[in-house]
Amino acid sequence: MDRLPKHLYFSDGAENDVETLFILESPYEEELYWEHPCMGQTGKKMSEVLIQHSDIAIGDLIQHNNPQTRKYALFETFKFPLDESLTHGLDADELFWKHIKCLDSSLGRKSRDEHNQGLNNFWEENKASFPKTYQICLESSLKLFSNLKEIVVCGFIAQSIFLNVFQVKDPGYDQDRKKILVAGKTIDIYFIEHPSAPLYDNNRPWAFRMQPRPLGKIPRRD
Repeated sequence: MDRLPKHLYFSDGAENDVETLFILESPYEEELYWEHPCMGQTGKKMSEVLIQHSDIAIGDLIQHNNPQTRKYALFETFKFPLDESLTHGLDADELFWKHIKCLDSSLGRKSRDEHNQGLNNFWEENKASFPKTYQICLESSLKLFSNLKEIVVCGFIAQSIFLNVFQVKDPGYDQDRKKILVAGKTIDIYFIEHPSAPLYDNNRPWAFRMQPRPLGKIPRRD
């Protein structure tokens, strides 16, 4: 599998159960193999934070309709991998957008404002080649989930693209949800660090942490 078949993933029949939509960046090898987001270490970290269980990735739980994760949906900004080492089967535009990942890494030691400005500049120069399916699918998601309470956008790349596509105000990194009008729907928006980031300082205001859910019995993959 060279790319994921779609942007949006949630448990079967959970349209009325989803309360939180996580917008992530792009798939990695595990996700491409299983054709589902958050199947590797990122997914395990999310499980640890959300339901206090790190043995099984949250993508695996969602894919297998675990009741503890029916309230969560996953949305990949890019269906294809941004990792430079994964190039098989990608077209010229997809290969070009890998530059945003390199830029993001090079801006890592800059201030948040400088980091965002660098990504915004890249967007302005190259937005014509950005996949149109992103906005279409995300707007459809807002209509699909009748009880959606919040959108959690993870990492600088996903955040920059979200802000630029929908032309909304930056909610900041102060741990407070901000009610923002997105595609005709007012919803809580929450910007947070990408869950793949190392846990060297969990006290950062933007560190990936959310209110944990109670631990229950979680089925393993056969």
